[in-house]
Amino acid sequence: MKVIAIVGRSGSGKTRLISRLVPELRKRGLSVGVIKHCSRGFDLGGPEKDSSIYFAAGADGVGLASPGRWAVIRRGKPEPSFRALARKAFREMDIVLVEGGRRDPGLKKIEVIGPGKARRPESRPRELAAVVAGNRLHCEVPVFHPDHIAEIAAWLEGEG
Repeated sequence: MKVIAIVGRSGSGKTRLISRLVPELRKRGLSVGVIKHCSRGFDLGGPEKDSSIYFAAGADGVGLASPGRWAVIRRGKPEPSFRALARKAFREMDIVLVEGGRRDPGLKKIEVIGPGKARRPESRPRELAAVVAGNRLHCEVPVFHPDHIAEIAAWLEGEG
């Protein structure tokens, strides 16, 4: 399993990139998981939902199951690394894309630089695997245009 973080400032295009990469990677026969880093927390569908009621009551974990979909929400301290979460939740996937994860040490990162943003990547050089930017950059790693989804997917499939 490959685990790679898609990082960048707010509004840089991380979600758009991932939402375009997923179908391209699936078209190539890969199974794809996505982990969204929620630094401000998240809810389970609102306070009136049964799952939220169980969690508020103190359950250490809540599972949701329906035809064709399921989810498990668990309490945990400290927050697991994204690689650990990927191994637990997506062990059968070929690739896991993490939206966020800039601070997860050792996790390889693709940095998305949106238009009018920084002129150079902000990720640690040893963790930076590639850059996606609409403007020309000179980097030690591959640089892709955000519209070149097939090229990015091919790179992820082979080297990412």
